[in-house]
Amino acid sequence: MSGASSYRNFSYPLNVFMHILSREEATVRYLHYGLFESGDEPIAEAQERSTEMLLERLPPPPARLLDVGVGLATTLARLTRSGHDAEGITPDEHQIATIRERYGDELRVSCAKFESFDGRPPYEAVFFQESSQYIDSNALFAAASAITGHIVVIDEFASRPLGTPGALHDLGTFLAAAEQHGFAKTEEIDLSRHAAPTIDYVASRIAQYRDDLIADLGLSLAQIDSLVESGDLYREMYRTGAYVYRLLQFRR
Repeated sequence: MSGASSYRNFSYPLNVFMHILSREEATVRYLHYGLFESGDEPIAEAQERSTEMLLERLPPPPARLLDVGVGLATTLARLTRSGHDAEGITPDEHQIATIRERYGDELRVSCAKFESFDGRPPYEAVFFQESSQYIDSNALFAAASAITGHIVVIDEFASRPLGTPGALHDLGTFLAAAEQHGFAKTEEIDLSRHAAPTIDYVASRIAQYRDDLIADLGLSLAQIDSLVESGDLYREMYRTGAYVYRLLQFRR
């Protein structure tokens, strides 16, 4: 990624992830988990594998598509350049600023929440790559039902209701919301074992770049320790199956 300022303005702990990727890969293309085939492959390759799985499930150009939670817009740019009528949204102004810095006016992006987005329906597909977890499940499918008949999701979930603050969306509740709004699940792939190594990747590098993270991002030791503790908890949640990672498709 060009310039440290490009990630310093991002919220904690996303700025930590971007700092690590910048150090490891020189540039940051994606903000999502990688899907690892082996523990020693570069995270950029593992992240690209996730995006390829997503792209394989989208209709061909010139389909009208909506990327919800556009991140750094790498996928949106790829779709746009391949001839899709694609647009992206994110409620994060820093992401929008970074996208404009990278792509100028080439891409159609808006700073908006999906639940209140006033777009250009109908969309042939709407997709969520690690963004569905930030939207109430019922609100997500209610909004989607008004603009599309095809949804693709790649995200992590709780395998059961956990009832703890900050826990991931419960997968069963998510699937029930889809059915309630007329969406039938047409595909479900368990990618948990491929996604989980991302946690170890980040945790090991927090320790490696500890001093740099403190100096560059102005973090405290307490914040670093909190990230390490959070990583340990996440690792355990995946190990026990309390957290899972899924690719899902829905149609109505």
